[in-house]
Amino acid sequence: MAWRETLYPHLTPQAARLLRGLGGGEAARLEEMRFRIGQPVEFVLDGKSRDQPLVMDKPQMDELLAALSGYALYACERQMAQGYIPVEGGHRAGICGRLVTAEDGTQRMGSVTSVCLRIAHAVPGASMPVRRHLLSQTGSARRVLLLGPPGCGKTTVLRDAALYLSDEAGLHVAVADEREELFARSAADVQGKHLDVLGGTDKARAFAVLLRAMAPQVIVTDEIGRREDVPALLDAARCGAGLLASAHADGFDDLLRRPVLRELFEARAFERYIHLGPHGCCLDVRDGEGIGWEEDAHGELGCRRDGDGRHQRAGLFAG
Repeated sequence: MAWRETLYPHLTPQAARLLRGLGGGEAARLEEMRFRIGQPVEFVLDGKSRDQPLVMDKPQMDELLAALSGYALYACERQMAQGYIPVEGGHRAGICGRLVTAEDGTQRMGSVTSVCLRIAHAVPGASMPVRRHLLSQTGSARRVLLLGPPGCGKTTVLRDAALYLSDEAGLHVAVADEREELFARSAADVQGKHLDVLGGTDKARAFAVLLRAMAPQVIVTDEIGRREDVPALLDAARCGAGLLASAHADGFDDLLRRPVLRELFEARAFERYIHLGPHGCCLDVRDGEGIGWEEDAHGELGCRRDGDGRHQRAGLFAG
């Protein structure tokens, strides 16, 4: 598989050997590689853990961090302080250890004890269940928020939807790729016909640069939910650009319990809210007023079935 060839240089020889030991079918189901000092390496396939015959020690962990960063740890200090290292190919290594605070208040990740390497799989057609909600009847991009718990496939759907809007809908798509996991770090690897990617900076700055420099018809970003995201999202909504974003929330009741997401809902920042379940299946779809499509609870990742039953639930957002 091509993604494995891309990933091998960013692993230690021992970890790469474990990955090579997976057959093609198993590799396609690999979701995570977890490394902890003093514990066996753990592979997660289809949500199930499988210990590997390698116990990590500190020198091996240090070697792994160097390889994940492309042997340029100094260039990843900002991301490491936020708990991750972006890896070529859209993969992301979450890291955990001890944060060290300097006298000026800046932080850096000191001793790293755990790494969770999330594997990015390109799944053509992954956005099929949500595509009809991405565009208005006039062909312009709507403002859409994908909801779901970690690991349900939001990023996979988001990545495919960005390519769909670029290559099939013919829109100018700008991607604010803060964690550099939507698309590869190398610009040469970005395949979208009308796709522009800005990575390595926070969403507020990325949105300002993209709106000013690229005049996008739709902006795509992942994992919103911080207070500082709100002004940037509302500015983009007011300027007429479409939005496609994701957030950690297990359904609409959960969204309303989260102050930042509720604020965005009350400001009508989005026109569609799509709740994704395991493997990217479409559980529920509602518009900006909370009106849902009853028959949109269906499908698997890449499903082509879409329902049209529209209903309103009285008092849905009371309290």
